[in-house]
Amino acid sequence: MPSRPGTRSGLKAAAPKAAPPAAGSARGSVAAADADAAVAGGDGADSNIRVVLRVRPPIKRELAKGDGTCVQVLGSQAVRVAPQLSSAAAAPAAGGTEPHMFSFDHVAGESADQECIFQEAGSLIVDNCLAGYNGCIFAYGQTGSGKTFTMMGTEEGGGAGGRADASRGLIQRVFEDLFGRLAKGRGAKYVLECSFLEIYNETINDLIEPSRSNLQVRESAEGPFVPGLSIHAVQRVEDVVALLRTGQANRRVAETNTNERSSRSHSVFTCWLQSKTVDASGSPTTRRARLHLVDLAGSERQKASGAQGERLKEATAINSSLSVLGNVIMRLADRQQGRARHIPYRDSRLTYLLQDSLGGNSKTCLVANVSPAPVNLGETLSTLRFADQAKRIRSQAVLNEDTDDRDALRREIKRLKGELSAARQQAGQGHPQFIVRRFCCCFLPVRQRTQQVHPSSSAAGPGSTPA
Repeated sequence: MPSRPGTRSGLKAAAPKAAPPAAGSARGSVAAADADAAVAGGDGADSNIRVVLRVRPPIKRELAKGDGTCVQVLGSQAVRVAPQLSSAAAAPAAGGTEPHMFSFDHVAGESADQECIFQEAGSLIVDNCLAGYNGCIFAYGQTGSGKTFTMMGTEEGGGAGGRADASRGLIQRVFEDLFGRLAKGRGAKYVLECSFLEIYNETINDLIEPSRSNLQVRESAEGPFVPGLSIHAVQRVEDVVALLRTGQANRRVAETNTNERSSRSHSVFTCWLQSKTVDASGSPTTRRARLHLVDLAGSERQKASGAQGERLKEATAINSSLSVLGNVIMRLADRQQGRARHIPYRDSRLTYLLQDSLGGNSKTCLVANVSPAPVNLGETLSTLRFADQAKRIRSQAVLNEDTDDRDALRREIKRLKGELSAARQQAGQGHPQFIVRRFCCCFLPVRQRTQQVHPSSSAAGPGSTPA
């Protein structure tokens, strides 16, 4: 079972486990490719947060206004933002202000499909998880910018469509790639377990078993964890899809003026992966990885969303936690410049839970989602500035690998015993007392050894010369 806090194999006391899942989700091992082939593509321990920008297509009400666009994609790594840009000429419209320029690891325009986003954001994370590094992908942006679509896919697919569904989300594609690689090879065994939670009004709830609510975040040597969260073993993509559909059905959503299905909570889908391989000498090696897949609730302005009552309370909690996230990112970026800054992870449940993913032991990718509508220029610039700071943060991922050397030590002891036995036979015909005498003699002072060799010299007096 993957070693993680909150379970029997973890470092802390065992957390309550969920009831045994159905037969289709029972714990099991998956035959996998040999370790070297499976982990190909890992990019080392230290790397900056990877940032992928996605510009969603305009929606019907934005097209009806005819205001044009405020975002222009310039190649695969740059974007220009201004109050209003002409699609024909790459310049601001008359009366516009100076445009803002940003560059990222990849910029996906309005025509980019879900597979493109997976190749740029998900594929490398899968490589690193198979290599034994923790990973995280999280979608960030204002409400209605396409974060949930990016991570989960369409609502018609239940949040997770079949493999023929081109709109299926990043989470499902990650597991399709992961299981596909594991199924192709031999020589290793894998165990995968998943959980699904939401952070609603700063309260953590289990999305698979909603009765588990008001959970807390704790820390262990392996990082933050949530005791009491139900954990479910998965053996195939269909098991993951079933968990996604159950969780999405239990997640809190509501309609606002800016989004028909606005997520009112942050969701975190987590997978623990453990692999076991045996090398040519027979020594087993265990690698572990934790993967967070995060769909953040979107920031929103009360005037634009028309939030009131319970919706206003939810919006306040969302904006507050996103503000803490922005503060954490800003201070982590300052730390990269050599400034000693306190990082306020504990100011929010979200940042407390994801602190390793934001600047610690994790390979992280941020998918920043923006709207091209000029009316959303302020939120679009805010998202781009957040992403620009995030790309400056350098993570320090650690390879989670344990090698069992007991068998190798046994073989080395056996070899040394053989050499010792041969040395005894050669030096003293196998007589152990003779061997001990020769060994001790090596450590006696030179004068004492001389006296032992020439005992008459000591009796003759200090001035005498031995014969």
